[in-house]
Amino acid sequence: MPLPLSSDELQLNIKSDLVLRVGKICLAAGTGSYRIKQSMRHVASMLGVENQAHITLTEINSTCRSGKQFKTEVTNIQSVGINTNNIQLLETLLIDIQNRYQQMSESELIRYLDQSLAKIENQPALYNLPQSALFAAIACSSFTFLIGGGPVEMLGVFIASGFGQALRRTLLHKHLNQFVVTMLAAAVASSLYFMIIGISYILLKINIQHTAGYIASMLFLIPGFPLITGVLDLAKQDFSSGIQRVGYAVTVIFCATFAAWIVAAGIHMAPEPMLTPTLYPIWTAFFRLLASFFGVLGFSLLFNSPIKTALTTAFIGMYANTLRLELIDFTNIPIQGASLIAAFIVGLSAFYFSHHSKSPRIALSVPAVCIMVPGIYMFRAMYFLQQNDIINAINWGAQAMLIVLSLPLGLVLARVCTDKEWAFNQLPVNVRK
Repeated sequence: MPLPLSSDELQLNIKSDLVLRVGKICLAAGTGSYRIKQSMRHVASMLGVENQAHITLTEINSTCRSGKQFKTEVTNIQSVGINTNNIQLLETLLIDIQNRYQQMSESELIRYLDQSLAKIENQPALYNLPQSALFAAIACSSFTFLIGGGPVEMLGVFIASGFGQALRRTLLHKHLNQFVVTMLAAAVASSLYFMIIGISYILLKINIQHTAGYIASMLFLIPGFPLITGVLDLAKQDFSSGIQRVGYAVTVIFCATFAAWIVAAGIHMAPEPMLTPTLYPIWTAFFRLLASFFGVLGFSLLFNSPIKTALTTAFIGMYANTLRLELIDFTNIPIQGASLIAAFIVGLSAFYFSHHSKSPRIALSVPAVCIMVPGIYMFRAMYFLQQNDIINAINWGAQAMLIVLSLPLGLVLARVCTDKEWAFNQLPVNVRK
């Protein structure tokens, strides 16, 4: 028969549970390991205990200590997802408690935390299925223009990606395996795009080369958020979480591109260049501003961001991504260098706007650079690999890898310039003060 717990042990159990719930909300919302540990330590400190946590892609191992007593707990999430609204709600809660907890008794603090965390845990999605499909359609069709497509490709991608996202969300809510869902959504989106262009070719005699835009129809499946946060975790030397996040992202990309390759191979379609419309440079820059704004807006809303946060993120991504594309076109800066500069600007902008809009920095910075993730490069690398064309696969894969590394590197440099905890592995005494 187990011995009854003392009052101190009961209190430690309650506090440990609250700290773990904070970590689980963060993990389920898709934020980086560094931010999860920071939030858990923050709550533990206010509750008068010490916390150490080990974070992976889907699990948290947490130990809370109070004097000579300690409690270790493990929790996990069933699937990987993104929910920037919950990240924002939790950060707002922690700031609120930080300003009030010294005026609250321990029991009042525990009760307030318990009730507030329960509200966040039970918070429904901000947007329903048709809205989610619309956001994916807007994001992918905008992305299509940015990678060289024209009105025909944008219209086809709008319809195909919208249906693909609707299918993806429906199946995920039925708890179907995430990788199977990714393959089905990619196959449906690319097949529907081919059907739209094929029917338009037969009825309206449009150029059949417009079928090259099928790659853009599945760009809503590119896991930019875990890819970026994974590399950020690696930058903070959290290799277990970083490697798993990057590995998860690569697996999703493989599943999506493999399904699209099967569909494309069935009609003998290779990833050819799109029919890029010819515009004056000033008009190209103008439409890039619009496409970047709506592309980032669509992705941000797809990540369940509140409208105000999504609009701020879209504004940041609008000028940063347009600058990146203009640098590539009119200077000798390689695409990787332009991506690093744009991501650095995004990081600095997110630092500034996070203080004024009261939005989490990660909710502003990561969606803004997701539109810069080279999804088309990744697909071409996978396509040529599956065709056993190793030279082209290595070429496109290496370029994609360098761009993917340059994006979080730009965010890290911005963090180092604005955050002491990123600039130093261990803060010197004079910096702590």
